[in-house]
Amino acid sequence: MSLKKIKKIVLVAHDNEGSARLFNRVTSNFPDVEFLLVIGESLYYKKSFLASVIKLLREASWLFVFVRFIELVKYKIIGKTLKKECLDKGIRYICTRDINAPEALESIRAYAPDLLISLFTMQIYKASVIGIPRYGAITSHPSILPKYRGLEVFFWVLANDEKETGVSVFFLNEKIDAGKVFEQEVVPITAGTTVASLYKTITDIGGDLLVKAVIDIDNDEVHYIGSEGEGSYYPMPDRASVRRFLRLGRKFF
Repeated sequence: MSLKKIKKIVLVAHDNEGSARLFNRVTSNFPDVEFLLVIGESLYYKKSFLASVIKLLREASWLFVFVRFIELVKYKIIGKTLKKECLDKGIRYICTRDINAPEALESIRAYAPDLLISLFTMQIYKASVIGIPRYGAITSHPSILPKYRGLEVFFWVLANDEKETGVSVFFLNEKIDAGKVFEQEVVPITAGTTVASLYKTITDIGGDLLVKAVIDIDNDEVHYIGSEGEGSYYPMPDRASVRRFLRLGRKFF
Protein backbone atom coordinates (compact mmCIF):
# COMPACT_ATOMS: atom_id res chain seq x y z
CA MET A 1 0.00 0.00 0.00
CA SER A 2 1.16 3.54 -0.70
CA LEU A 3 1.80 6.14 1.97
CA LYS A 4 1.44 9.89 1.58
CA LYS A 5 4.13 11.25 3.90
CA ILE A 6 6.24 8.36 5.14
CA LYS A 7 8.76 7.40 2.48
CA LYS A 8 11.82 6.25 4.47
CA ILE A 9 11.75 3.96 7.52
CA VAL A 10 14.57 2.72 9.75
CA LEU A 11 13.94 -0.76 11.19
CA VAL A 12 15.92 -1.92 14.25
CA ALA A 13 16.05 -5.65 14.97
CA HIS A 14 17.94 -8.62 16.36
CA ASP A 15 18.48 -11.48 13.93
CA ASN A 16 15.93 -13.88 15.42
CA GLU A 17 12.58 -15.37 14.47
CA GLY A 18 10.39 -12.69 16.06
CA SER A 19 12.28 -9.78 14.53
CA ALA A 20 12.28 -11.54 11.14
CA ARG A 21 8.50 -12.04 11.27
CA LEU A 22 7.94 -8.38 12.08
CA PHE A 23 10.47 -7.29 9.44
CA ASN A 24 8.69 -9.25 6.72
CA ARG A 25 5.25 -8.08 7.79
CA VAL A 26 6.23 -4.40 7.64
CA THR A 27 8.38 -4.47 4.49
CA SER A 28 5.86 -6.56 2.50
CA ASN A 29 3.02 -4.15 3.27
CA PHE A 30 4.88 -1.03 2.13
CA PRO A 31 6.67 -1.90 -1.14
CA ASP A 32 7.04 1.77 -2.08
CA VAL A 33 8.86 2.69 1.14
CA GLU A 34 12.66 2.77 1.32
CA PHE A 35 14.03 0.85 4.33
CA LEU A 36 17.28 0.82 6.28
CA LEU A 37 17.76 -2.08 8.72
CA VAL A 38 19.91 -1.74 11.84
CA ILE A 39 20.80 -5.20 13.21
CA GLY A 40 21.73 -5.52 16.88
CA GLU A 41 24.82 -7.70 17.18
CA SER A 42 24.40 -8.75 20.83
CA LEU A 43 21.68 -10.29 22.99
CA TYR A 44 21.92 -7.56 25.60
CA TYR A 45 22.30 -3.84 25.03
CA LYS A 46 25.94 -2.86 24.35
CA LYS A 47 27.34 -6.20 25.51
CA SER A 48 29.35 -8.65 23.41
CA PHE A 49 27.76 -12.01 22.58
CA LEU A 50 29.93 -13.78 25.18
CA ALA A 51 29.16 -11.18 27.87
CA SER A 52 25.46 -11.46 27.01
CA VAL A 53 25.54 -15.25 27.44
CA ILE A 54 27.34 -14.98 30.80
CA LYS A 55 24.81 -12.41 32.03
CA LEU A 56 21.94 -14.60 30.86
CA LEU A 57 23.30 -17.69 32.64
CA ARG A 58 23.76 -15.72 35.85
CA GLU A 59 20.30 -14.18 35.86
CA ALA A 60 18.00 -16.75 34.28
CA SER A 61 16.98 -20.38 34.71
CA TRP A 62 19.36 -22.67 32.83
CA LEU A 63 16.39 -24.59 31.45
CA PHE A 64 14.97 -21.37 30.04
CA VAL A 65 18.37 -20.45 28.55
CA PHE A 66 18.62 -23.91 26.94
CA VAL A 67 15.16 -23.53 25.38
CA ARG A 68 16.06 -20.12 23.97
CA PHE A 69 19.34 -21.53 22.63
CA ILE A 70 17.51 -24.34 20.81
CA GLU A 71 15.11 -21.81 19.27
CA LEU A 72 17.97 -19.60 18.07
CA VAL A 73 19.90 -22.52 16.57
CA LYS A 74 16.75 -23.75 14.82
CA TYR A 75 16.17 -20.28 13.35
CA LYS A 76 19.78 -19.96 12.18
CA ILE A 77 19.67 -23.40 10.49
CA ILE A 78 16.13 -23.47 9.09
CA GLY A 79 15.08 -19.82 9.01
CA LYS A 80 16.09 -17.10 6.62
CA THR A 81 18.35 -14.61 8.38
CA LEU A 82 17.70 -10.89 8.19
CA LYS A 83 20.90 -10.34 6.24
CA LYS A 84 19.67 -12.77 3.56
CA GLU A 85 16.25 -11.10 3.57
CA CYS A 86 17.91 -7.74 2.99
CA LEU A 87 20.02 -9.06 0.13
CA ASP A 88 16.93 -10.56 -1.53
CA LYS A 89 14.86 -7.40 -1.08
CA GLY A 90 17.61 -4.91 -1.89
CA ILE A 91 17.49 -3.35 1.57
CA ARG A 92 20.65 -1.80 3.02
CA TYR A 93 21.62 -2.86 6.54
CA ILE A 94 24.18 -1.90 9.16
CA CYS A 95 25.19 -3.73 12.35
CA THR A 96 25.83 -2.31 15.81
CA ARG A 97 25.89 -3.29 19.47
CA ASP A 98 24.50 0.11 20.43
CA ILE A 99 21.82 2.02 18.54
CA ASN A 100 23.04 5.17 20.30
CA ALA A 101 26.68 4.77 19.26
CA PRO A 102 28.13 7.68 17.20
CA GLU A 103 28.57 5.58 14.04
CA ALA A 104 24.99 4.27 14.22
CA LEU A 105 23.61 7.76 14.83
CA GLU A 106 25.64 9.11 11.91
CA SER A 107 24.23 6.46 9.56
CA ILE A 108 20.65 7.07 10.68
CA ARG A 109 20.97 10.86 10.45
CA ALA A 110 22.46 10.59 6.97
CA TYR A 111 19.53 8.38 5.96
CA ALA A 112 17.06 11.07 7.18
CA PRO A 113 14.18 8.69 8.02
CA ASP A 114 10.55 9.66 8.41
CA LEU A 115 9.95 6.92 11.00
CA LEU A 116 11.87 4.43 13.13
CA ILE A 117 10.36 1.05 14.07
CA SER A 118 11.93 -1.17 16.73
CA LEU A 119 11.30 -4.88 16.13
CA PHE A 120 11.60 -6.91 19.38
CA THR A 121 15.04 -5.63 20.37
CA MET A 122 16.99 -5.32 23.61
CA GLN A 123 18.22 -1.87 22.60
CA ILE A 124 17.70 1.05 24.99
CA TYR A 125 16.83 4.15 23.00
CA LYS A 126 18.15 7.57 23.96
CA ALA A 127 16.78 10.95 22.92
CA SER A 128 19.65 11.28 20.44
CA VAL A 129 18.19 8.55 18.22
CA ILE A 130 14.49 8.93 19.06
CA GLY A 131 14.61 12.54 17.90
CA ILE A 132 15.99 11.79 14.42
CA PRO A 133 12.89 10.45 12.56
CA ARG A 134 10.47 13.14 11.42
CA TYR A 135 7.38 11.36 12.75
CA GLY A 136 8.92 9.64 15.75
CA ALA A 137 9.92 6.13 16.76
CA ILE A 138 7.52 3.27 17.54
CA THR A 139 7.57 -0.35 18.65
CA SER A 140 5.26 -3.23 19.55
CA HIS A 141 5.38 -4.89 22.97
CA PRO A 142 3.84 -8.31 23.74
CA SER A 143 1.50 -7.27 26.57
CA ILE A 144 -1.31 -4.89 27.42
CA LEU A 145 0.80 -2.06 28.79
CA PRO A 146 1.52 -0.93 31.43
CA LYS A 147 1.19 -4.55 32.63
CA TYR A 148 4.07 -6.90 31.90
CA ARG A 149 6.72 -4.43 30.88
CA GLY A 150 10.16 -5.95 30.51
CA LEU A 151 11.58 -9.25 29.29
CA GLU A 152 10.18 -12.60 28.09
CA VAL A 153 6.60 -11.72 28.93
CA PHE A 154 5.39 -14.56 26.67
CA PHE A 155 6.70 -16.84 29.41
CA TRP A 156 5.64 -14.74 32.40
CA VAL A 157 1.94 -14.53 31.54
CA LEU A 158 1.83 -18.35 31.41
CA ALA A 159 3.87 -18.77 34.59
CA ASN A 160 1.44 -16.40 36.33
CA ASP A 161 -1.58 -18.32 35.00
CA GLU A 162 -3.08 -15.30 33.22
CA LYS A 163 -6.24 -15.78 31.15
CA GLU A 164 -5.35 -13.15 28.57
CA THR A 165 -2.51 -10.99 27.36
CA GLY A 166 -2.08 -8.86 24.26
CA VAL A 167 -0.02 -6.49 22.16
CA SER A 168 0.60 -2.76 22.48
CA VAL A 169 2.12 -0.36 19.95
CA PHE A 170 3.54 2.84 21.40
CA PHE A 171 5.89 5.74 20.72
CA LEU A 172 9.34 5.17 22.16
CA ASN A 173 10.76 7.37 24.87
CA GLU A 174 13.79 6.96 27.13
CA LYS A 175 11.88 4.86 29.67
CA ILE A 176 11.53 1.13 29.03
CA ASP A 177 8.10 0.17 27.62
CA ALA A 178 6.59 3.41 28.92
CA GLY A 179 5.72 5.50 25.85
CA LYS A 180 2.26 6.61 24.73
CA VAL A 181 0.20 3.64 23.52
CA PHE A 182 -1.97 4.11 20.44
CA GLU A 183 -2.66 0.58 19.14
CA GLN A 184 -3.67 -2.41 21.27
CA GLU A 185 -5.24 -5.86 20.94
CA VAL A 186 -6.16 -8.42 23.61
CA VAL A 187 -5.16 -12.08 23.09
CA PRO A 188 -6.86 -14.91 25.05
CA ILE A 189 -4.77 -17.63 26.73
CA THR A 190 -6.15 -21.18 26.65
CA ALA A 191 -5.15 -24.36 28.49
CA GLY A 192 -3.17 -25.54 25.45
CA THR A 193 -1.27 -22.30 24.90
CA THR A 194 2.51 -22.81 24.89
CA VAL A 195 5.29 -20.24 24.95
CA ALA A 196 6.03 -21.02 21.28
CA SER A 197 2.40 -20.74 20.14
CA LEU A 198 1.86 -17.52 22.09
CA TYR A 199 5.07 -16.08 20.69
CA LYS A 200 3.94 -16.75 17.13
CA THR A 201 0.40 -15.43 17.68
CA ILE A 202 1.49 -12.25 19.41
CA THR A 203 4.31 -11.59 16.95
CA ASP A 204 1.94 -11.86 13.98
CA ILE A 205 -0.63 -9.61 15.66
CA GLY A 206 2.17 -7.21 16.56
CA GLY A 207 3.19 -7.06 12.91
CA ASP A 208 -0.37 -6.26 11.84
CA LEU A 209 -0.65 -3.55 14.50
CA LEU A 210 2.64 -2.00 13.39
CA VAL A 211 1.33 -1.83 9.82
CA LYS A 212 -1.86 -0.17 11.09
CA ALA A 213 0.23 2.20 13.23
CA VAL A 214 2.29 3.33 10.24
CA ILE A 215 -0.89 4.02 8.26
CA ASP A 216 -2.44 5.93 11.16
CA ILE A 217 0.68 8.07 11.59
CA ASP A 218 0.79 8.73 7.86
CA ASN A 219 -2.88 9.83 7.92
CA ASP A 220 -2.57 11.87 11.14
CA GLU A 221 -5.09 9.55 12.81
CA VAL A 222 -3.19 8.60 15.97
CA HIS A 223 -5.47 8.20 19.00
CA TYR A 224 -3.79 7.51 22.31
CA ILE A 225 -5.02 4.81 24.68
CA GLY A 226 -4.99 5.68 28.37
CA SER A 227 -2.99 3.39 30.65
CA GLU A 228 -4.58 1.87 33.75
CA GLY A 229 -2.68 1.28 37.00
CA GLU A 230 1.01 1.46 37.76
CA GLY A 231 1.87 -1.60 35.69
CA SER A 232 4.50 -4.25 36.33
CA TYR A 233 8.01 -5.10 35.15
CA TYR A 234 9.52 -8.58 34.69
CA PRO A 235 13.17 -9.66 34.31
CA MET A 236 14.54 -12.85 32.77
CA PRO A 237 12.75 -15.95 34.14
CA ASP A 238 14.51 -17.44 37.18
CA ARG A 239 14.43 -21.03 38.46
CA ALA A 240 11.47 -20.46 40.80
CA SER A 241 9.31 -19.06 38.00
CA VAL A 242 10.21 -21.94 35.67
CA ARG A 243 9.28 -24.47 38.38
CA ARG A 244 5.92 -22.69 38.83
CA PHE A 245 5.42 -22.70 35.07
CA LEU A 246 5.99 -26.47 34.92
CA ARG A 247 3.75 -27.18 37.94
CA LEU A 248 0.91 -25.44 36.10
CA GLY A 249 1.34 -27.95 33.26
CA ARG A 250 2.58 -25.32 30.84
CA LYS A 251 4.96 -26.18 28.01
CA PHE A 252 7.54 -24.31 26.02
CA PHE A 253 6.66 -26.06 22.72
